Amino acid sequence: MRTNIEQLNDAIQAIYPDIENEVQSDSSTCEIRLWWELSACVLSSQVSYGLAIAMADEITKSNLLIEKHKNIELLYMQLKELLITPVRVGEKYMRHRFYDAKAKQLAKCSELVYEHAGSLRMLLDSFNNHFEAREWLVKNMPGLGPKQASMFLRNSGTTYDLAILDRHVLNYMSLLGMYNEPEKFISSKKKYLYYEKLLSDYADDLNCKIGLLDWAIWVVMRVIENKKEFTPQCA
Repeated sequence: MRTNIEQLNDAIQAIYPDIENEVQSDSSTCEIRLWWELSACVLSSQVSYGLAIAMADEITKSNLLIEKHKNIELLYMQLKELLITPVRVGEKYMRHRFYDAKAKQLAKCSELVYEHAGSLRMLLDSFNNHFEAREWLVKNMPGLGPKQASMFLRNSGTTYDLAILDRHVLNYMSLLGMYNEPEKFISSKKKYLYYEKLLSDYADDLNCKIGLLDWAIWVVMRVIENKKEFTPQCA
């Protein structure tokens, strides 16, 4: 009889090829798509991902980030107006909890991108490798920690060699004995890199890309945790 953890791993391994095929067939990394991805990552902190992508949709429709702005204060006010306006998420209408802070962060991101590179695509192409790219994004772009920067680099198709260590992935790592911290989120860069290396070694053993394996983990764990039916069992 297979244990629940073995069944969990079976489910993850089953959907991994589908995710791999999806990213190989998706080459839609135009400037509009890149700004949508960046917006969603900045907006995703401490709110549901559904709200983050709904707000990113509204920002994309506005075209506010797709060109350089001379007046960053005006851009901030326009973004704030968007984020304070409720959007439909499932059966509810919601606005972003941190509309003011996120509007400032996105306005600053816009200013930095156009000052340093002229476009998001040119910025991403300017780095020598994905570690350098993440380091720059975390250091310079407000609203992006290691997790959000890694997510942006993965979702933009830049690299699949970085981990997105969100609570679902950390819960999975806890089940396997790889994560023993009390926190549900990792705020320390040093700790993030440490646990990323653990998951990377685990992915290598499975002959998987870490950025795709943690995606598969996220999908399976999110479904299981929403159903609240999973109870770990020892072999």
